[in-house]
Amino acid sequence: MTQPLLSRWLRDERGTLTMEFLLWMPFLAFWLVVSAAFFQAYSARNDASNTAHALSDIMSRQVEVGDGFFAELYALQAQLLPRTPEGVRLRVSSIEYVAEEETYRVLWSRAVGGGEPLPEAVIAAAFLPAMADHDTVLLTELDVPFVPFAEWAGIGARTWSFDLVARPRFVPAVALLVGEGEGGSARADDGADTRSNGS
Repeated sequence: MTQPLLSRWLRDERGTLTMEFLLWMPFLAFWLVVSAAFFQAYSARNDASNTAHALSDIMSRQVEVGDGFFAELYALQAQLLPRTPEGVRLRVSSIEYVAEEETYRVLWSRAVGGGEPLPEAVIAAAFLPAMADHDTVLLTELDVPFVPFAEWAGIGARTWSFDLVARPRFVPAVALLVGEGEGGSARADDGADTRSNGS
Protein backbone atom coordinates (compact mmCIF):
# COMPACT_ATOMS: atom_id res chain seq x y z
CA MET A 1 0.00 0.00 0.00
CA THR A 2 2.78 2.41 0.88
CA GLN A 3 4.73 1.74 -2.34
CA PRO A 4 1.89 2.64 -4.75
CA LEU A 5 1.17 5.84 -2.80
CA LEU A 6 4.82 6.83 -2.93
CA SER A 7 4.99 6.10 -6.64
CA ARG A 8 1.89 8.16 -7.35
CA TRP A 9 3.25 11.04 -5.24
CA LEU A 10 6.56 11.01 -7.12
CA ARG A 11 4.76 11.04 -10.48
CA ASP A 12 2.31 13.75 -9.48
CA GLU A 13 3.29 16.96 -11.33
CA ARG A 14 0.37 19.12 -10.27
CA GLY A 15 1.58 22.54 -9.13
CA THR A 16 5.00 22.14 -10.75
CA LEU A 17 4.51 25.15 -13.05
CA THR A 18 3.49 27.34 -10.13
CA MET A 19 6.53 26.33 -8.11
CA GLU A 20 8.86 26.96 -11.05
CA PHE A 21 7.33 30.39 -11.55
CA LEU A 22 7.77 31.27 -7.87
CA LEU A 23 11.38 30.14 -7.98
CA TRP A 24 12.18 32.10 -11.15
CA MET A 25 10.15 35.23 -10.35
CA PRO A 26 12.87 36.97 -8.24
CA PHE A 27 15.44 36.45 -10.99
CA LEU A 28 13.04 37.73 -13.67
CA ALA A 29 12.17 40.77 -11.57
CA PHE A 30 15.86 41.53 -11.00
CA TRP A 31 16.58 41.18 -14.72
CA LEU A 32 13.73 43.55 -15.62
CA VAL A 33 14.89 46.19 -13.12
CA VAL A 34 18.52 45.97 -14.28
CA SER A 35 17.45 46.21 -17.93
CA ALA A 36 15.28 49.25 -17.17
CA ALA A 37 18.15 50.90 -15.27
CA PHE A 38 20.59 50.38 -18.15
CA PHE A 39 18.02 51.68 -20.64
CA GLN A 40 17.43 54.74 -18.47
CA ALA A 41 21.18 55.45 -18.33
CA TYR A 42 21.59 54.94 -22.09
CA SER A 43 18.63 57.18 -22.86
CA ALA A 44 19.79 59.90 -20.46
CA ARG A 45 23.31 59.94 -21.90
CA ASN A 46 21.99 59.98 -25.47
CA ASP A 47 19.69 62.92 -24.68
CA ALA A 48 22.55 64.78 -22.98
CA SER A 49 24.85 64.16 -25.95
CA ASN A 50 22.24 65.42 -28.43
CA THR A 51 21.66 68.50 -26.29
CA ALA A 52 25.39 69.26 -26.10
CA HIS A 53 25.72 69.00 -29.89
CA ALA A 54 22.67 71.23 -30.38
CA LEU A 55 24.06 73.93 -28.06
CA SER A 56 27.46 73.77 -29.75
CA ASP A 57 25.83 74.14 -33.17
CA ILE A 58 23.80 77.13 -31.98
CA MET A 59 26.94 78.78 -30.62
CA SER A 60 28.78 78.31 -33.91
CA ARG A 61 26.05 80.29 -35.74
CA GLN A 62 26.34 83.41 -33.58
CA VAL A 63 28.08 86.66 -34.44
CA GLU A 64 28.04 88.20 -30.97
CA VAL A 65 26.68 86.98 -27.64
CA GLY A 66 25.93 88.43 -24.22
CA ASP A 67 24.64 87.46 -20.81
CA GLY A 68 21.04 87.44 -22.03
CA PHE A 69 21.92 84.98 -24.78
CA PHE A 70 23.63 82.61 -22.34
CA ALA A 71 20.57 82.72 -20.07
CA GLU A 72 18.41 81.71 -23.04
CA LEU A 73 20.88 79.00 -24.00
CA TYR A 74 20.75 77.57 -20.48
CA ALA A 75 16.95 77.70 -20.51
CA LEU A 76 16.98 75.79 -23.80
CA GLN A 77 18.99 72.92 -22.32
CA ALA A 78 16.43 72.73 -19.50
CA GLN A 79 13.71 72.27 -22.12
CA LEU A 80 15.71 69.64 -23.98
CA LEU A 81 16.50 67.77 -20.73
CA PRO A 82 13.27 68.07 -18.71
CA ARG A 83 13.88 64.97 -16.56
CA THR A 84 17.44 65.89 -15.59
CA PRO A 85 18.05 66.73 -11.91
CA GLU A 86 19.31 70.16 -10.93
CA GLY A 87 23.00 70.91 -11.26
CA VAL A 88 23.52 71.10 -15.04
CA ARG A 89 26.61 73.22 -15.77
CA LEU A 90 27.24 74.94 -19.09
CA ARG A 91 30.40 76.76 -20.09
CA VAL A 92 31.23 78.33 -23.44
CA SER A 93 34.67 79.71 -24.29
CA SER A 94 36.24 81.37 -27.29
CA ILE A 95 39.80 80.19 -27.82
CA GLU A 96 42.39 81.73 -30.13
CA TYR A 97 45.62 80.15 -31.36
CA VAL A 98 48.73 82.35 -31.46
CA ALA A 99 51.22 80.70 -33.81
CA GLU A 100 54.16 82.92 -32.87
CA GLU A 101 53.94 81.78 -29.25
CA GLU A 102 52.46 78.36 -30.05
CA THR A 103 49.91 78.93 -27.33
CA TYR A 104 46.13 79.06 -26.97
CA ARG A 105 44.51 82.18 -25.55
CA VAL A 106 41.07 82.42 -23.97
CA LEU A 107 39.38 85.43 -25.55
CA TRP A 108 36.35 85.07 -23.30
CA SER A 109 34.57 82.44 -21.26
CA ARG A 110 31.10 82.27 -19.72
CA ALA A 111 29.85 79.70 -17.16
CA VAL A 112 26.14 79.22 -16.43
CA GLY A 113 24.66 77.01 -13.74
CA GLY A 114 27.76 77.04 -11.57
CA GLY A 115 31.45 76.64 -12.23
CA GLU A 116 34.10 79.14 -13.24
CA PRO A 117 35.22 80.60 -16.59
CA LEU A 118 37.87 78.57 -18.38
CA PRO A 119 41.42 79.44 -17.25
CA GLU A 120 44.13 79.36 -19.89
CA ALA A 121 46.25 77.00 -17.82
CA VAL A 122 43.88 74.09 -18.42
CA ILE A 123 43.53 74.35 -22.19
CA ALA A 124 44.44 70.96 -23.61
CA ALA A 125 45.57 71.05 -27.23
CA ALA A 126 44.81 67.35 -27.64
CA PHE A 127 41.10 67.85 -28.35
CA LEU A 128 41.49 71.08 -30.35
CA PRO A 129 41.67 70.94 -34.15
CA ALA A 130 44.61 72.23 -36.19
CA MET A 131 44.37 76.02 -36.18
CA ALA A 132 46.00 78.76 -38.20
CA ASP A 133 47.48 81.87 -36.61
CA HIS A 134 44.78 83.87 -34.78
CA ASP A 135 42.16 81.32 -35.77
CA THR A 136 39.42 80.81 -33.15
CA VAL A 137 37.16 78.01 -32.02
CA LEU A 138 34.26 77.78 -29.59
CA LEU A 139 34.51 75.25 -26.79
CA THR A 140 31.12 74.21 -25.40
CA GLU A 141 31.25 72.19 -22.18
CA LEU A 142 28.12 70.60 -20.75
CA ASP A 143 27.99 68.62 -17.48
CA VAL A 144 24.72 66.75 -16.93
CA PRO A 145 24.09 64.91 -13.62
CA PHE A 146 22.41 61.52 -13.75
CA VAL A 147 20.65 59.75 -10.88
CA PRO A 148 19.30 56.24 -11.63
CA PHE A 149 16.01 55.11 -10.14
CA ALA A 150 17.74 52.01 -8.74
CA GLU A 151 21.41 52.49 -7.85
CA TRP A 152 21.65 48.92 -6.58
CA ALA A 153 21.13 47.70 -10.16
CA GLY A 154 24.80 48.35 -10.94
CA ILE A 155 24.64 51.91 -12.30
CA GLY A 156 25.38 54.61 -9.74
CA ALA A 157 24.86 58.34 -9.85
CA ARG A 158 27.30 60.11 -12.16
CA THR A 159 27.77 63.16 -14.35
CA TRP A 160 27.88 63.01 -18.15
CA SER A 161 30.51 65.48 -19.41
CA PHE A 162 30.75 66.67 -23.02
CA ASP A 163 33.44 68.92 -24.51
CA LEU A 164 32.58 70.01 -28.05
CA VAL A 165 34.67 72.23 -30.31
CA ALA A 166 33.20 74.15 -33.24
CA ARG A 167 34.48 76.88 -35.51
CA PRO A 168 32.44 80.08 -35.89
CA ARG A 169 30.51 79.84 -39.13
CA PHE A 170 29.99 83.46 -40.11
CA VAL A 171 32.74 85.48 -38.38
CA PRO A 172 36.42 84.92 -37.58
CA ALA A 173 35.61 85.16 -33.85
CA VAL A 174 32.33 85.40 -31.97
CA ALA A 175 32.35 88.64 -29.97
CA LEU A 176 31.22 88.89 -26.35
CA LEU A 177 29.01 91.83 -25.41
CA VAL A 178 29.78 93.11 -21.92
CA GLY A 179 27.84 95.55 -19.77
CA GLU A 180 24.41 94.63 -21.11
CA GLY A 181 21.60 96.55 -19.46
CA GLU A 182 19.62 99.78 -19.70
CA GLY A 183 22.71 101.70 -20.70
CA GLY A 184 23.32 99.50 -23.72
CA SER A 185 26.21 97.14 -24.30
CA ALA A 186 29.83 97.33 -25.30
CA ARG A 187 31.58 94.98 -27.68
CA ALA A 188 34.62 93.34 -26.09
CA ASP A 189 37.17 91.90 -28.48
CA ASP A 190 40.35 92.08 -26.46
CA GLY A 191 41.08 88.83 -24.63
CA ALA A 192 42.48 90.34 -21.43
CA ASP A 193 39.59 92.81 -20.92
CA THR A 194 36.97 90.21 -21.71
CA ARG A 195 38.39 87.62 -19.35
CA SER A 196 38.20 90.07 -16.50
CA ASN A 197 34.43 90.17 -17.05
CA GLY A 198 34.07 86.38 -17.45
CA SER A 199 32.92 85.59 -13.92
